[in-house]
Amino acid sequence: MTLAQKLASFRRFGVIGIAGSGLFHILIGTAVLLNRDPSTEKLVEVEIRTYDIVKPPVKFEAQPPRFVKSFDLAKQVDYVPQTNVRQIVFSRADAPVAAGPATNAPPTPSSGGKGGGEGSVFFGALTASAGASDLGWGIPGGATSYGRSFGVGGSGGLGAGPGDGKDWGPQFASDVENTRGGGGGGLTAMRENLLSSENFEDRFDGFIEVNPRNKKDIRGFLNVYQLEYKSSRLEKSPATGWDIVDNQPSWNCVPLALQSLAQYANDSTKLRVSIRGTIRIDSKELTTIPFLFMMGFQASVKYTKEEARNLGNYLRNGGFIFIDDGNAYQPGAFNITVRQMLKDALGYEAIFERVPNTHPMYSAWETFNGPPSGDDFVRYDRRVREIKEIYPYVEAIFINGRMVALISNKGYSFAWGSWKYLPSAAGGPYDNTRQLQFGLNVVVYALTQRGGIVDQNRTRIAAEQKR
Repeated sequence: MTLAQKLASFRRFGVIGIAGSGLFHILIGTAVLLNRDPSTEKLVEVEIRTYDIVKPPVKFEAQPPRFVKSFDLAKQVDYVPQTNVRQIVFSRADAPVAAGPATNAPPTPSSGGKGGGEGSVFFGALTASAGASDLGWGIPGGATSYGRSFGVGGSGGLGAGPGDGKDWGPQFASDVENTRGGGGGGLTAMRENLLSSENFEDRFDGFIEVNPRNKKDIRGFLNVYQLEYKSSRLEKSPATGWDIVDNQPSWNCVPLALQSLAQYANDSTKLRVSIRGTIRIDSKELTTIPFLFMMGFQASVKYTKEEARNLGNYLRNGGFIFIDDGNAYQPGAFNITVRQMLKDALGYEAIFERVPNTHPMYSAWETFNGPPSGDDFVRYDRRVREIKEIYPYVEAIFINGRMVALISNKGYSFAWGSWKYLPSAAGGPYDNTRQLQFGLNVVVYALTQRGGIVDQNRTRIAAEQKR
């Protein structure tokens, strides 16, 4: 059988198969239709229902009760204090004169000699010299102290404590009437009442007044304290010309430094600077000191955790410390340990920032365009400082914008207390005028900056004047 015969045979049988299969399905379908039972058919109805989404219940909020009767709030009455202008009138009281010749008249008051004086009246004390009561306007009993200014103390007068044993007081022949009209208070009242720094010398450790028209015109007072601390050893002269430090504790390596600065301030201004001595870090009196000075040389600083904590409290509450490295060497033992002490005292607030040359400290009294040269630049000796380092800046720590610590790597303590006394063999003497002027700038800035102890005292006085 050939291929063509085979293909023809497949086509024939394929057509027969397809036709037979279709016929078979038709027969089956016909049989099913003929044999079905109509009674078995059921009609099923499907009902589709939709449901609304039910929202959660709304929170019930009780309404405030309504009053049957309304209430009217009473209006606040404005009170305006009324001050009547009155006048103080002093009339001379005629002292009783015993029977005697007319020549027994009281002596004429004079500023000198042994005669009686009229006394003086000022804030803080009333005094009368012998014979003043004979003039009719003295205070019986002679001089009487009325204690601290605006405070309680003294004896036998205003502010005297109970039981001082005196039952007399000022005796005037007429009533004393007030002539000051109006109210007012604060710094204006201080000026009106002629209050000045002299009134607070027995109350504070520092007070300053600066003429707003002339920054060089300053007056006031300052009690300076030098910080006394423990060091690793006594200082020893490292070379010729440094004999001043021999056997000195590190905190007093240049004994004349602070004295020279105080003397310059007293000679150049009306600011009276007094050196009250030394104070330790753990002293309770530290909280009232507006200006604290600290210096060192080559020995390291030793301190306890309690001392560091006390120093931190002092600086946060208005205190100020000026630290000078007499060795003028930042890698030195003193410089490293004193910075660590400030870190332990202030924690994360101990950020050492370079003071910009435009800072107000450089123009507080004298004008500078940056820190003047110190021992770091003028005197270099390899036996003293291994590496010659010149620091054209000073560093400071600020808390809330207030300078609390000034750190100098310049060796100003030697410039203040040693340069003028250096022998020619050591290259001296040197002029230290600019270095002393810079030290005075630091003092003036510390006493006048906002938030310091002096500023707090000034605010306290102004509040007292309002009362």
